[in-house]
Amino acid sequence: MSKVFDLKYKVMTYGCQMNHSDSERLSKALENYGYSECTDVTDADLVLFNTCSIKQRAEDKVIGQMSKVSAMKKERPNLLLGITGCMTRVTSTRVSEKKDKLFSQVKDLDLCFQIQDMTKLGGMLSELNPEFNQLEMQEAELGNYFEIQPKYKTAFQAYIPIMTGCDKFCTYCIVPYSRGREVSRPIEEIYKEALRLVANGCIEITLLGQNVNSYGLSWEDKKVEGKFHYDTPPFVQLMRKLDTIEGLERVRWTSPHPQDMTNEVIDAVYELRTQMPYIHMPLQAGNDRLLKKMNRNYDKNKFREIVDYIREKMPDCSISTDMIVGFCGETPEEFAETCEFFEEMGFDLAFISQYSTREGTTADMLKKDDVSREEKKLRFHALNAVLKRTSFARNKFFEGKTVQVLVEKVLDSGELSGRSEHYKEVVFEGSKDLVGKIIPVKVERSLEWRLEGVMV
Repeated sequence: MSKVFDLKYKVMTYGCQMNHSDSERLSKALENYGYSECTDVTDADLVLFNTCSIKQRAEDKVIGQMSKVSAMKKERPNLLLGITGCMTRVTSTRVSEKKDKLFSQVKDLDLCFQIQDMTKLGGMLSELNPEFNQLEMQEAELGNYFEIQPKYKTAFQAYIPIMTGCDKFCTYCIVPYSRGREVSRPIEEIYKEALRLVANGCIEITLLGQNVNSYGLSWEDKKVEGKFHYDTPPFVQLMRKLDTIEGLERVRWTSPHPQDMTNEVIDAVYELRTQMPYIHMPLQAGNDRLLKKMNRNYDKNKFREIVDYIREKMPDCSISTDMIVGFCGETPEEFAETCEFFEEMGFDLAFISQYSTREGTTADMLKKDDVSREEKKLRFHALNAVLKRTSFARNKFFEGKTVQVLVEKVLDSGELSGRSEHYKEVVFEGSKDLVGKIIPVKVERSLEWRLEGVMV
């Protein structure tokens, strides 16, 4: 669509890879409306915050930043301020009869929409300003926001969301309420998006979902006749389909759920050309009572069996995880058990969070957040110390070996940085024209968090 106004937008993105992928689609939608992206928020006519609500601190940060933009409207009354992502519940504008509660928290908020309602954005803008009627676009008629083609950040790497929502209802998590129930995209739709990406120079794709390995298994998916067949897990079918794309070098995915991590999925990682020897599998706690309180639907023994099978099949496979310390009622003895199990698993990398209650979750309503903030900090540092040991031990495995590095960027030092097949950060000297290429690098030195080497 040709531009009808000289309008500029700025999308502020917080949170996980899914949020960043959603922002790529949001940027493309806005540009189809006639907006152009600007780098400085002070130049924008529309500022949209794509938000994360995994922690209270994340929400507080967003509210603080939105208040700063709200203050700008004193000098620029036509500036529009909007919010989407996991903090939103009710798609609405400031003139809607029923509004999201965020309108009472953020002064001068103009629009609020759940990310799956992205295709309604044109109508919302027109509702705020009748002059924007000309901004109605083809995407407004789409069945879902996945059909909006994203504005990708780089040519050689891309995210592809394969599903939205979550059916697991972990007691600490807001995602099932903010993103709804699990709905998977058809295999052919994902395959076609991957084909377009590879035709434009993409060599690495990361598949995104709240629980990627439950792809196609939800009640919502199964009630659509013929959407999937189940002779093998639909996620494995998708992995095999993408593996046939000539020119696609790497396929990664995040995050799976241990409940749905079958041997068939692990076998596909081992067998398929494009699958990388790296699996991110959230553990969250290393104590069975806590796992039950979290409604994780597996125990330590089940998790251990999965890791043992991965290590048996692929000894060099990197395994990373998510952990929560200080969950409701976690005793010192249970935390010590978590540290012991964490070390036994030998994780390569972990994202460790201090528990914070989320309004509207089961834990918020039924469980007491009784571990002090000071104790949570102590436990965070204690588990991080264990991670330093396991990460360094795993990195030592690669000394003297040659790995294949997809170069992602040039560091301030002038060195190149990229990821090996095993998702290890590797730093080495080379020219900037190697960015976006896969380069063999011999590892000469292992550190706690990265590898260093030379091109071979």
